[in-house]
Amino acid sequence: MSDPSALSKPTVISSSNIGAHEFIWGERTYVMGVVNVTPDSFSGDGVLSVIGDVQSAIDQALRMEDEGADIIDIGGESTRPVSIYPDALPVSDDDEISRVIPVIDGLITRLDIPISIDTRKASVARVAVRAGAALINDVSMMEDPQMIRVISDMGVPIILSHIRKNGHQDDVVNDVIDDLRGAVNDLKKATVSQSKIIIDPGIGFAKNAGQSIALLRDIHRFRAEFELPVLIGTSRKSFIGSVTDETVEDRRFGTAATVAWAVTAGVDIVRVHDVLEMVKVVKMSDTLARHFKSGASRA
Repeated sequence: MSDPSALSKPTVISSSNIGAHEFIWGERTYVMGVVNVTPDSFSGDGVLSVIGDVQSAIDQALRMEDEGADIIDIGGESTRPVSIYPDALPVSDDDEISRVIPVIDGLITRLDIPISIDTRKASVARVAVRAGAALINDVSMMEDPQMIRVISDMGVPIILSHIRKNGHQDDVVNDVIDDLRGAVNDLKKATVSQSKIIIDPGIGFAKNAGQSIALLRDIHRFRAEFELPVLIGTSRKSFIGSVTDETVEDRRFGTAATVAWAVTAGVDIVRVHDVLEMVKVVKMSDTLARHFKSGASRA
């Protein structure tokens, strides 16, 4: 493994427009805040389990913007793995749409930052983008065969997140790189511009704790291999608890360590539940790793 201190000043790959905002990759680390409009989020933060109304999700998103988030990621279906949560149930397209669209409608004229739709379903993505979402976050690596068509038709960027449902027997890092390369090539064949692709190694998705840690240790390889911006989502995940013995709701310190490491390794976006705390971690880590000056303009 390379010394991450040697990777503290990533070169600028390019920039991407997400909605009306320009994101300059390599300049600093961006923070994505998670809003789960679900009753069964693994992290215990699903707003439907708290109040059950649209306003709670809207308030959460607005608070995250005030706390420094650069993107709000709205999801209406829990991605809890059945292997860990046997009661995890799929959500129909219509139910997922009924959860997320009122929230997007309530935010679209109030947020000054882009909205991302977290979905595995092409139909949900299409409706959400029409409502104002500026980014698609697909944790299934385009399992829905219509997703490529939606991305191409709607002209919005995609976060391409890795998953291999039958798991990994060999080197997990090489497996993920190979699988993502194939998916990236599929997007390019569909004339999706490179500037609209963000990759995510899918830490915690069909990967055990050791494999997730291995991916995080070598996260710098993804930027170098693909010359694409990289997102990681480590927030509150079980591999952190396997090391720290923290419960899901109390994994802030473990999450903070993974976020700081990722910034040092040149990751472009961190997806987090605890925005207030992680924005501070990112600012300090950027200052140390990238000489980011406080007060520079946000995307």
